[in-house]
Amino acid sequence: MDILRIGGVVLPAPHEYQVTLSDLDSEGTGRTEDGVLVRERVRGGVAKISVRWYALSTEECAVVLNATAPDSFSVEYFFGSTCTATMYAGDRSVTLRAVREGQAVWEVSVNLVEY
Repeated sequence: MDILRIGGVVLPAPHEYQVTLSDLDSEGTGRTEDGVLVRERVRGGVAKISVRWYALSTEECAVVLNATAPDSFSVEYFFGSTCTATMYAGDRSVTLRAVREGQAVWEVSVNLVEY
């Protein structure tokens, strides 16, 4: 089973994987003068996926970065079953952790946010 597929490309199995579901409220949401919340939710269950890999080769790192480079992309992700959403990449972080026998070992993290 693939945990994460972007634009048809299967990404390496992540070491950390968190799905957060958020609500989007309209500009009319806020509190009245007496502190009562007036909420106008326009959309619920918007997914954000935070993913981290601790030890990727340079080639695997390139797969992740290339898959998340476009402005938007289709993501198939595991959340009890396979879900599909159009997303964009928020922050992408790449850290060189080690060089072993001339090969780099990278730590990569990315946030995927549903449109």
